[in-house]
Amino acid sequence: MLRARTLLWHPPRCSLKWRIMRTIRKIVFFGACGLIAALCLPAQQQPARNDAENVRANNDPLADLGPENRALFDAVRDAAQQGRDADVLADGRKLLSALKPDSPLASFVTQLIAGAAIETGETSYALTLIKPFAEAHAKDWRAAALLARAYAESGEKTLRDQQIAHLLDLHKQTSGPDFAKLHTFPIQKVKLHSGYAVFLYPFEPLKPYNTYLAALIYTSDDKADYRIELGSEDADQAFFKPKKPGERRFSIDSYRKNETNEKWPESQALYGFVDGVFDYDRMRDLMVKAANGEELPHN
Repeated sequence: MLRARTLLWHPPRCSLKWRIMRTIRKIVFFGACGLIAALCLPAQQQPARNDAENVRANNDPLADLGPENRALFDAVRDAAQQGRDADVLADGRKLLSALKPDSPLASFVTQLIAGAAIETGETSYALTLIKPFAEAHAKDWRAAALLARAYAESGEKTLRDQQIAHLLDLHKQTSGPDFAKLHTFPIQKVKLHSGYAVFLYPFEPLKPYNTYLAALIYTSDDKADYRIELGSEDADQAFFKPKKPGERRFSIDSYRKNETNEKWPESQALYGFVDGVFDYDRMRDLMVKAANGEELPHN
């Protein structure tokens, strides 16, 4: 049950909601579908090439694919665009074994399969793919993000935290516009009593309320329901006296669409306050308790 302090209404969070939903659109395979589309036209649309075009095709990562492997690639592309992770994984495994190791196409398919493996719960297999790839491509942020997620899903806390720190550092240093525009990245999927939560880790606390962690809540039939955020408003710190360096007062709140009119501001409900230094595992577990309707412990 929610605490007695729930149903407190606050100013609309439209800008933050927009940033989170924008992230969702961008983080699905980290733009993989767009990259697939850029790699090739559908097989049936490939025009016949003359000699000059054959020369240019040497730079085409798909030029050396035979008909069978090209069909596999088209199947993987279509499955990725439609969010069919199991099919991406099944066809991608077949395709990867036929590709030249360390080629651009093999690198791309490796990341695509690793992402699908994580989504389908085959984390151990995902690690066999993405760990060596990420180690060999230390500045590849997509690989770094996938590895952080794989470590989180497998319970490798120390390695997860190291990889998160590496990814945050890459984001600070990046000159790539696509990466620079991202505000969060998916870190873990957690099963709830009903449905599940996808946790998003901000590259830095999101303004205006210093959101340190967000969880998108889905129903058991994969429909987006609402979200929970861990915030640490500057105004709340005036009433908090830290006992140790780095301690802050955090709040756990839910945000839902207005049931009367979706164009109206979201409704916000406060679950409770949490004091201390930010710790992903502790805060995640408290947010899961809130999502499951359990009472939060008192500070």
